[in-house]
Amino acid sequence: MFLSRLNLTIACFVLAVSIAATSSAYSQKILKAAGGNPGAASHAIITIFSKIANRETGTSIQINDGQTLTKTTLALGLGKLDLTPSVPAIIKYLQHGQKMYRKIKGRAQEASGNVRGIMGWMANWFHPVVFASRPIKKWTDIKGKRVFTGPPSGAAAVTAEMIIRIATGYKPNVDYKAIRLNWGAGLQAMMDGQLDLYMRPAPMGSAMIEQLGLSRKFRLLNVSKDVVASAGWKKLEKIPGRLTGIIPAGTYKGQIGKNDVTVGAATMILVARKGLSNDLVYRMTKAFWDNLNEVHSTVHTLKSVSKKQPLLTLNTPLHAGALRYYKEAGIKVPAKLIPPEAR
Repeated sequence: MFLSRLNLTIACFVLAVSIAATSSAYSQKILKAAGGNPGAASHAIITIFSKIANRETGTSIQINDGQTLTKTTLALGLGKLDLTPSVPAIIKYLQHGQKMYRKIKGRAQEASGNVRGIMGWMANWFHPVVFASRPIKKWTDIKGKRVFTGPPSGAAAVTAEMIIRIATGYKPNVDYKAIRLNWGAGLQAMMDGQLDLYMRPAPMGSAMIEQLGLSRKFRLLNVSKDVVASAGWKKLEKIPGRLTGIIPAGTYKGQIGKNDVTVGAATMILVARKGLSNDLVYRMTKAFWDNLNEVHSTVHTLKSVSKKQPLLTLNTPLHAGALRYYKEAGIKVPAKLIPPEAR
């Protein structure tokens, strides 16, 4: 009788340990991620990356969308997120405690040490949208007008206002009214006719821009060759991830004008928490690139993602798991992207 009870006790103990271990292993596979609003490049990339990773590696990535990347990048650095899209400029500001992080400089710099890269790609073109009914045909026509530049604490607004200043010399809230709202409110304000110019970084062929053209015709303001050749524009291009881009004529329904439009453009990066399992990040990275055809065929706004430039403008060290994949794939990794923990 004693032995039977002892065996039962041991069996129960083993079962409890097994359940606890299984629960622990499962919980490690539940990852927290964040992205922007539906339609944005930041939403598209984390959605398709998570879909492929969940299917190929057995993870369960929970996405909190509609977020501002300045906040999600900091949250990841603080260990509150596992994955998030970001932009090189945000990484720079976090590393140096600048701009939106200046009031928490020390905390931001410490958080930046926990941010690791997975990939980079050409993501956004700054679309300067003006409805054809408005008397705005060139940049200087926005004097005294209401201009949406982006969310209150986002890097997009900083860049949009910089582009405007380079093209016109105008200062926000001095020469024009800079309207800073979240992305959804900004789009709605434009559709309701409350804005004169809508500056939106978006992927080529974005449904958000297409939506504006379904209701009325619009033009995209062109940055002249003289502006692109200016010292101010060269300074813009020195900001990590900021480039010059072209939006072809006729890209959108409702888009007027026969000529291609020169605009500011921006890359994006996908980053992970440094403490995330090396093996898991390796398998997720491999799964994504192995299924790149699926990415291109299902998300047309991510056709600019290229395995020929998988580390485009990445300015934070690679995650050790991602580094392993790129080395195995024969992709040259710059020394500056090799993390301290992998040296």
